Amino acid sequence: MAKGSANQAKSVPNKHLHARIAYLHQAATHLALQRPPITHTNSSHVDPHLQQRGLPLLLAAQLQAVSLKAQIRLSHDMKRAICKVCSTPLLPDTTSETSIENKSRAEKKSCADVLVIQCRNCHAEKRFPVGVQRQQKKAKRKAAFAASNPQPGKQTNETEMDNV
Repeated sequence: MAKGSANQAKSVPNKHLHARIAYLHQAATHLALQRPPITHTNSSHVDPHLQQRGLPLLLAAQLQAVSLKAQIRLSHDMKRAICKVCSTPLLPDTTSETSIENKSRAEKKSCADVLVIQCRNCHAEKRFPVGVQRQQKKAKRKAAFAASNPQPGKQTNETEMDNV
């Protein structure tokens, strides 16, 4: 008898940790939606550094701690949905403000658009480029350059390869 069939797909290691991270993210998001939106107040009884406390922040902090301890990479969506400074779940118009900035001269370059997500709890900003295609990896650029210049006798310079 064989121990395992070749047709069987390999399971994900630490599947229980992935499930725990997903649950913590869902719970933190759900509880943050149940609280009233964070407003900019200047009252004396509110801590000026952090306005929101409680379970959503604790769950998001635990989510980050579990992923660091188990060395599990968070998905881009999950990573972008949590503030790095105060661990607040970032929800549009509830716990964060989103805007698009373009700091090019007279805002003429459309490739310079940047999505800015500002946490209403600690006022930290996350910035992500919008509408720009990422540059291909160097190996793919070299392969494309070699395919477009099939001259076997000519040696190419490294500067030409880097400019591609």
